[in-house]
Amino acid sequence: MEIKVDYYKLASEKKMGDGNMIPQNQELILIKKDTDGMSFFETHNDEYKKLFWANDNEVEFVHSLSENWDEEKINQRNRYINGEFI
Repeated sequence: MEIKVDYYKLASEKKMGDGNMIPQNQELILIKKDTDGMSFFETHNDEYKKLFWANDNEVEFVHSLSENWDEEKINQRNRYINGEFI
């Protein structure tokens, strides 16, 4: 199935609550944008996928692409959107 995927990058590196860092040049995929100015992202092409919230001023839009995703990848994304992380 073809879906539109929005890619972002961080304005500067981000320190996570667990002490790990996400580098500024890390590709991010937007999962969900809230009306309060917060957005939910996943790291892309990263050895260990990280899911996190960021303020709009912490990220920069890079581009949008139409990509073909299989049903499992779409279902996984929908679980993230609905807050089902397990």
